Amino acid sequence: MAMLGDLQEFSLADLLHLMEKGKKTGQLSVWAPTGIYRVWLYQGRVVAALSPQEEHRLERLLVRLNLVSEQVVAELAFLCSLQEPLGLCLQRQGLISPAALAKLFRHQLQVGLYSLFALEAGQFSFLPNVPLPYREMTGLSKGASAVVLEALQQLRLDQRPEENLPQPDSYFWRTSTELPLYKLSPLEWAILEQISPTRNLVELAQSLKADLLEVRYACARLAKLGLLSPCDSSAASPQPALAAASKLLPNPREEKELVKPSLVSRLSTLLKTIREK
Repeated sequence: MAMLGDLQEFSLADLLHLMEKGKKTGQLSVWAPTGIYRVWLYQGRVVAALSPQEEHRLERLLVRLNLVSEQVVAELAFLCSLQEPLGLCLQRQGLISPAALAKLFRHQLQVGLYSLFALEAGQFSFLPNVPLPYREMTGLSKGASAVVLEALQQLRLDQRPEENLPQPDSYFWRTSTELPLYKLSPLEWAILEQISPTRNLVELAQSLKADLLEVRYACARLAKLGLLSPCDSSAASPQPALAAASKLLPNPREEKELVKPSLVSRLSTLLKTIREK
């Protein structure tokens, strides 16, 4: 049965829970200030999400993220059936890895669905049993309840104040090469592996293909745990603490210069006198 309503009266979280409980298959559309967002479900599981922006279409993402070449995209009509999820087709032919597919699906959910949870008002409609958009499908799916949980976590992340976070152009170095005793997220582990005093947080986020804001939050937590320390610039020493400590240690050459020749002469005379006695 088709549905039409307002998010002020029926929240998106309640709507998705209802879809999962009823094992609904169809297209959920949400009208937002930036355009119409579309989410497709199959038996209560989210299989694809699409924002109004054309650059988020799956074929364009494949090229923009350097997962496949433009030539491959141009030949998709010959490579893949119109009744098979595009992502699964590319994986079956060895053109894309399972990890890359997971990344694409996560991106779809973040830009095409999770962002909608910040809406305070908006119209929605649900049309059951519409044809699935195989060209926008990775072949992966996620239960609606799990989607709601992740979306609310993402919303809390986005609403946290940023004034206390490290700036995008800041640099960090790892304080120890030993394994940390704390429980870390996959992103935090990746940051520890790739952090460098010659790479700022913008460059680090690009290297990890991660959201810059999430990288800043992760670095702030790692610094609070004592696993990272900020550097003044990209030219900072990889171990500034060790460099600073080395300045406190005496230089053997300087110690030799502190012994005056006159003292050596006096000691020599004293030893000679004792020997003669």
